[in-house]
Amino acid sequence: MAYTMNTPTWTDVHCHLQDPMFGNQLTEVFRRSETFSITRWIVNGTCPSDWAAVAHLAKTHEGVIPQFGVHPWNAEGVDTDWEYRLREMLVRFPKGGVGEIGLDRKLTPVPIGLQMEQCRSQLELALELNRCCTLHVVGAWQELEELLKDPLPDRWLLHSFGGSPEQAEQYAAKGAFFTLGGATLRQSEETLRRLLEAIPFGQLMLETDAPFQHPEGKDRMQEPAGLLRIAERIANLKDISVERLRAQTEDNLSRYLRPS
Repeated sequence: MAYTMNTPTWTDVHCHLQDPMFGNQLTEVFRRSETFSITRWIVNGTCPSDWAAVAHLAKTHEGVIPQFGVHPWNAEGVDTDWEYRLREMLVRFPKGGVGEIGLDRKLTPVPIGLQMEQCRSQLELALELNRCCTLHVVGAWQELEELLKDPLPDRWLLHSFGGSPEQAEQYAAKGAFFTLGGATLRQSEETLRRLLEAIPFGQLMLETDAPFQHPEGKDRMQEPAGLLRIAERIANLKDISVERLRAQTEDNLSRYLRPS
């Protein structure tokens, strides 16, 4: 059923609709998303060269909420004025967040010291401007602990959380939000159930990471319409209705987005 103003709606809390992989398909991607009542999308920039595309989507699609940041994979390729340009973009978009930023010891050769330096700078900017921020963390939990010794933005999110249940409890106590996405569907039922028990329901949100993280593997392109497949599995494992999951995660999102 197509979306109407009376239909409960969903938000894809983390995606990359600016990615060239979508090409000329983007209009159809938005249409399919809205057909399933997915009407808001937090679109994350990953480097200065894609921030303009994110900004364009935010200007031309009412439901797009922009975030701008330097992803750890791109930390070596940015110009020296990247911090000035990031601040400028956030000033242009007062409701925009900082992201996708983070730390990665497994999927990139970028030196971890440089990653930490840039991540710390972006966290400080999010704190200064009172913006929410989204972190990518893969295999760099010790380094994250170092960053968490500094003051944090009030609203920070560990996207596509890949840590243990014990780590989820630890970061939840520090105020983190968590998203689970397409890779979630590749985990065993026991593993995912334990993780869902550790993440407080009031700090859980849903994402696709589109065009990445298709549940059937890297050779398939994910899109926001895939969010409901993720929601159905999580609701089943939590033994709740999909509607209850929608209502809670959307309420959580409102707290993530709302300045304190």
